[in-house]
Amino acid sequence: MSWKHGGRATIFMALSRAIESTAPAHKRLLYDPFAAAFLSPLFQKIVACCNYGPLRKVTTTILQFRWPGAYTAAIARTRLIDDMIRDAVNNQGINQVIIINARLDTRAHRLKTSIPVQYVEVDLKESQLQKQEIIFNLVPEQVTYVDYVPADIHTERLSSVMISHLQREYYKTLFLWEGVTSNLKAKEIDEFFDYVTRYPAGTQIILTYLHKAAVDNPDKFRGFRSVARTLGRKGEFFNFGVYPDAWTAMFRERNMHVTYDGGASDYRAQYYREAAKRMKGYEYFRVVRAALK
Repeated sequence: MSWKHGGRATIFMALSRAIESTAPAHKRLLYDPFAAAFLSPLFQKIVACCNYGPLRKVTTTILQFRWPGAYTAAIARTRLIDDMIRDAVNNQGINQVIIINARLDTRAHRLKTSIPVQYVEVDLKESQLQKQEIIFNLVPEQVTYVDYVPADIHTERLSSVMISHLQREYYKTLFLWEGVTSNLKAKEIDEFFDYVTRYPAGTQIILTYLHKAAVDNPDKFRGFRSVARTLGRKGEFFNFGVYPDAWTAMFRERNMHVTYDGGASDYRAQYYREAAKRMKGYEYFRVVRAALK
């Protein structure tokens, strides 16, 4: 079965995780046994070929040539967010993770933490139904229970669709919203922040976002115009960006403080170390983490 909802960016992220999962355990940055199930038969064959090291190298080289930096940035960013969630659960008391526009996110089923976590996924109903069918038919005994909240965040307010008991004091919550820049409006960000501030102190947010300099000048970052053009053909547009130094004031207005803000150069260096010096491209896609005071 292939994925019908979410667009090329969603598929690329799943493809990247599936390819990385074919690498030997001591070399890969992450392992996602579910990702390949969401891909088309052609992509599944490509992933299967990647179990042979030289073919995996050829495949990732082609991806790098076509979209400079996209693969390594996707893997390092996924690992970064994985580690942030594990840290929040294991060390900071978070016991509920709410994933906005979850699409093909599989963290509920693949992340291991020291305490049980309640996962809530917010997404289009059609996406959720297909995702549940794929996951449940894959390895049922490994599936973690997930609360699915059907919603279109572009047309519906979170405050009107979310279950009220999720805001209770004993739920220490982390919100994750990846792919936030695609087809987004500033108003939607404001409404999301307003909803989050209804939660208790200690609530956390992890967002991915586009550096506004890329929107203002598409040639400023290597490879950005090519990626934007590819996604634009399918109706996915990079039309919302933020300058990194703007987050501090934006969060301060909502009684929140930034605990991390970094781009691809930062999180690639964190996980690829010396090899990251040779990795270029996709520096415009960033991650910010904040907490409610």
